[in-house]
Amino acid sequence: MQFKNYNNLQFVYGVDTFKLNVNKLVLQLEDTRNLRSDAWPNSGVGDRAYLKSLKEAALKGVLPGRTDIKIGMTLQNAQKKLGKPNSRSNGEWGAYYFYSKFGVGFDSYMHELTNKSRIAVFDLYNEKQNLSPRNVKIWMGKPSSEYYNEVVVGYEMVYQLGNHAIVFTYEEEEDLIDFTSIY
Repeated sequence: MQFKNYNNLQFVYGVDTFKLNVNKLVLQLEDTRNLRSDAWPNSGVGDRAYLKSLKEAALKGVLPGRTDIKIGMTLQNAQKKLGKPNSRSNGEWGAYYFYSKFGVGFDSYMHELTNKSRIAVFDLYNEKQNLSPRNVKIWMGKPSSEYYNEVVVGYEMVYQLGNHAIVFTYEEEEDLIDFTSIY
């Protein structure tokens, strides 16, 4: 069953897809999707599929959509595959190379970077995904930790996934997720 609504805060049409669990007689949220279009129904690849792709990438320690870019890869190898970044700067824990849809963090600061410096983190920009913390908790369960981080001036929700972690960051408790980090 699908319900369509217009989100006045985000200026998008939203479609929530529910599935009836006949054994429990419970209607469960199966997927959400927000599009800047009035096309309906729009079931298929929605927020849940996007979240699943993030989780799979985090389990493998790879950049979502790019299995050839991995945490631990050297700067030299990453640059061969990704090309020149749009910009570069130091972050809290090391240097970052920024591309149009993601950032790559290294284990060294800018002045210490060498071809042998390694990828330590991926930062993904989620503004266009409309993924909410509430839905992440519904589909992934209780996070390993959740707290307000004064450095990023927002909330962080951490899920440990094998040797890696995925961190969702958002400004307000009922806000959408702004960016996601994979360590």
